[in-house]
Amino acid sequence: MNALNKKSLLTYLKEGGIYVVLLVLLAIIIFQDPTFLSLMNLSNILTQSSVRIIIALGVAGLIVTQGTDLSAGRQVGLAAVVAATMLQAMDNVNKVFPDLQTVPIPFVILTVCLIGAIIGLVNGIIIAYLNVTPFITTLGTMIIVYGINSLYYDYVGASPIAGFDPAFSSFAQGFLRFGDFKLSYITFYALIAIGFVW
Repeated sequence: MNALNKKSLLTYLKEGGIYVVLLVLLAIIIFQDPTFLSLMNLSNILTQSSVRIIIALGVAGLIVTQGTDLSAGRQVGLAAVVAATMLQAMDNVNKVFPDLQTVPIPFVILTVCLIGAIIGLVNGIIIAYLNVTPFITTLGTMIIVYGINSLYYDYVGASPIAGFDPAFSSFAQGFLRFGDFKLSYITFYALIAIGFVW
């Protein structure tokens, strides 16, 4: 029984050791800077984590099914640049496409989702029908998407894309205030994404 308990403890430490390390690090951070637990800091952590979890969810689904997609990050980059050029304010003097009228946010979301779906379809066809391994396929599409992104960004002037439509700024950066605690809209979008994926 003793040997069994030792084996169980060792297994637990191997599997849950990372959580112990994280808890120790958290305790050290809180000891050094108690404001880490402030409502403002928790709000910032939630907001920053929400952006990353939306991106991570797509890759997590692949990992669970023992797949891989190295092009996911480049796809997000391409989607961001395309969306940014479509969502600039009409009165912006540096508008990339001056003749482009105000584009509804749902249309922009559908457009960038379609771009991602097309890239995913290409990956799927190459993997399923040409029998190329996912690692090699997505490595190739990662480089291709990076090239497309670079060409598109060079076409629009290779300068920072700014001056967004106020409706989009509110949609992306808005928040609900509960006393000193601010809950950003992006956190709600992350929860919706989690519910949709899982």
